[in-house]
Amino acid sequence: MQMGGGQAGGDPTAQRPFQLVKHFSVTSLVIILLFTLAISSVVSVRASDLVLHKREQYALLLAENLNHQVMVQFVMPALRDYGGINVGQPAQFSLLDLVVRNTIQSFQVSQVNILDLDGNIIYSTQPDYIGRLGHYEGPFQVAAAGGHASTLDPPWDPFELGAGLPRVFKTFIPLRDQRRLTAELGPPRAVFEISLDVSDDFKEIWLNQKIIMGTLLIMMALLFMILRSIVMRGQRIEARRAAQEAALEEQLHQSERLASLGRMIAGVAHEIRNPLGIVRSTAELLGSKVEPRQKALAEVIVEESTRLNRVVTEFLDFARPQKAELKPLKVEEVLERNLAALAAETERAGVEVVRRFPAKPALAMGDADLLYRAFLNVFNNALQAMSGGQGGKLTITTSRAQQDGQVWIVVTVEDEGPGFEPQSSGQLFDPFFTTKEQGTGLGLSIVRSIIDTHQGKVELGNAPGGGARVEIRLRAAQA
Repeated sequence: MQMGGGQAGGDPTAQRPFQLVKHFSVTSLVIILLFTLAISSVVSVRASDLVLHKREQYALLLAENLNHQVMVQFVMPALRDYGGINVGQPAQFSLLDLVVRNTIQSFQVSQVNILDLDGNIIYSTQPDYIGRLGHYEGPFQVAAAGGHASTLDPPWDPFELGAGLPRVFKTFIPLRDQRRLTAELGPPRAVFEISLDVSDDFKEIWLNQKIIMGTLLIMMALLFMILRSIVMRGQRIEARRAAQEAALEEQLHQSERLASLGRMIAGVAHEIRNPLGIVRSTAELLGSKVEPRQKALAEVIVEESTRLNRVVTEFLDFARPQKAELKPLKVEEVLERNLAALAAETERAGVEVVRRFPAKPALAMGDADLLYRAFLNVFNNALQAMSGGQGGKLTITTSRAQQDGQVWIVVTVEDEGPGFEPQSSGQLFDPFFTTKEQGTGLGLSIVRSIIDTHQGKVELGNAPGGGARVEIRLRAAQA
């Protein structure tokens, strides 16, 4: 379809939409991962501290019992029976080993060492350790001075991947003399080194850490998805509002330009119309009084004057503000009026009209006269596009549609002409833009002006099977 008019192209300086969802997704995901790691590590450190504190209390209780049993069942008998203490003697070692093993048999102890104050191992539940130099500095020195200290080997790292390393918790506690008559303890005589296997405890901590981290990740992922959906919805609303504002701003600018252009056209058209009427009436008068040969020339003047009058009428239609008196009407009745007026031209062009109207037409809000003029422009353009002699089908469809909470009556006109050229799609609604050899380029501008007064919409495109497609939407009347 070769038509005049086109919509102005978009503003090349329009701002690109802010990628809020992208920035939110990256930032929130990083924050969620950091918080998850931080929370799980804090929980794991707290759990390990509780385990170690519990194990240390456990070791202190064991050491107190072991200190008492060693003093009562080994030291005193050794002094009484052997006159002194020498663990190197097989009999005394066997007695001390018996006392220690009987004392720790109900406790989960992996190893017990007794070190003299120089750090030498004088007794061990692992005999091959006896005689070694402990080389202990910090914890051993604390115990040798009368205190107690503990150490974890190897140290616990809350961020380590896995908990498969065997871990031993060692507690150093002084071995003291016990006075019978008072509760006072004597100075340190040796140092107990009690080793507890805590590998299972830390495996449990690691398992709990994985459960906590997994639970937090699931919760954070759900929260992230909820927040992301909210932000995406907000961005869509913001983008829709921005598009509406841009469209309204463009419409305002277009209206201002058309108003200025219309005032100029109206003035020029009025100045042309009066002399043109005089020329036509004079030619008609001359044609009635001259010879047949000269009468043909007068008829040419009348014909061209008529054509120019139609052009001036189009200019005035474009320039005059369209005031629609909206009333409920059947769009199909207006379309039938148009088709009846164009029946002769349709037959001459070899065009077949295909009507696709519903059995029960719906009412639209419209001005019958203005809609008649709008559809007349659309049909004329379609017929001109198919006037090359090959004919074709002119398909007119009416239907109901709902969009953005509004019910529309949709009129679709499709022809089998060449269709719209893609390179001119942005100019089809521009005044005076045309692809025809003859034409003012105001047809579609007038159509859009009329439909705008109806608060409707006009969309142009090409039909799937070829040819032009014009879709006009009018507001449905309230039921």
